[in-house]
Amino acid sequence: MGQVVNSEEFAWSDAQVIMLGKVINGITAFNYKKSQSKELRYGRGSEPIGFKRGNKKYEGSITVLKSELEALKDASKDGDILTLKNFDIVFSYVAEDGTLKTDIAKYVEFTESDESLKQGDGNGEYQLPFIALRITQA
Repeated sequence: MGQVVNSEEFAWSDAQVIMLGKVINGITAFNYKKSQSKELRYGRGSEPIGFKRGNKKYEGSITVLKSELEALKDASKDGDILTLKNFDIVFSYVAEDGTLKTDIAKYVEFTESDESLKQGDGNGEYQLPFIALRITQA
């Protein structure tokens, strides 16, 4: 391991999300991940001798307030966020010392659109799952 240069950790207030050309201020949570199917490969005997690597998968979700959900609907052709195609989501983190880390979910499409609100909710929050063709570092 290398020497620790900066002990600053990134916090929610250091995060910025850009989607469809604008900073998303009404975002309350996000997550994204890369995965790849892997299995052990066997040959002679009962011990594994290697790995079989399968397909990679890129997915995540953003949680937004109702105003952001409505803005996404307005950005679509027909008021349905499921018809938004091939856009990027840029996730950036800036530390106090100016260190910048950026990940980009490329060619994103939402997979679900669910709306609900219940008594006592101070504001509506909507989790929007997505899939992507890649997640890269900038």
